[in-house]
Amino acid sequence: MLPSVWAGMTRTALLLVVVLAVTACGGGGATGGSPPAGELGDVRGEWVVTELRRDGEVVPIPPGTDGTLTLDERLSGRAFCNGFGAQSYRIEGDRLVVEELAQSLIGCSPDIAELERLYLDALTASDVRLRREGGELLVSGGGVDVRLVPRPPVEDADLAGRWQLAALTTTQLASSPLRPAELEFRADGTLEGTTGCRPVRGTWQVTDERLATADVVADGECPPEGAEQDGHVLDVLRQGGTVRIVRDRLTLTAPDGLGLEFTK
Repeated sequence: MLPSVWAGMTRTALLLVVVLAVTACGGGGATGGSPPAGELGDVRGEWVVTELRRDGEVVPIPPGTDGTLTLDERLSGRAFCNGFGAQSYRIEGDRLVVEELAQSLIGCSPDIAELERLYLDALTASDVRLRREGGELLVSGGGVDVRLVPRPPVEDADLAGRWQLAALTTTQLASSPLRPAELEFRADGTLEGTTGCRPVRGTWQVTDERLATADVVADGECPPEGAEQDGHVLDVLRQGGTVRIVRDRLTLTAPDGLGLEFTK
């Protein structure tokens, strides 16, 4: 068990790192190859939850929330509210083996918290199994069945629009913004918005799901209480990095691990 606790400034969400130990042990990585009929095949990649059932009954997923699963060098994803990850996992036949799962813990509404619990219960159950149905992936464990589809690639048109800042992230932490902030990615390749305390503008484009920005400029000065958020937002925007969109949630992750999460 490797729990750690992080407390932010006033109004910043409390985040804990909780480790959910799984009784079985595992290595890293997933199997490869195209799946013959009846076999799991290669499931590496990014998946989006489309349905969750408990004991056969559908559990509604509220609009604006998302569950994801990435199977690559490590296992990671979003459990509708919080992120999770495991450095060590493997797939044995149709069995998913996770050595330990670390979860961030930010306060969620009761219905989202229940979705999160069920999803993580399925991933960490001792009897968790994987199955393919056409292009879909089914994860079943602990009486919970989760249906996922591959995440569609991000194009310029997907990013265009106005986004509200929902979280500031690092490789280990996520916190709510202290001040409201937003960005608008315009179809003409310009961006405009605020860091939470001053206007920001620049240019942008997406190539192979990576955001490239240029001429990112912030006007004016920030008071001391807004400087940390301002610096984080500008740092991510100036670096660019990977861009992911799942339903109405946009995630930008810079090469140094800093990130921003937005909702529409």
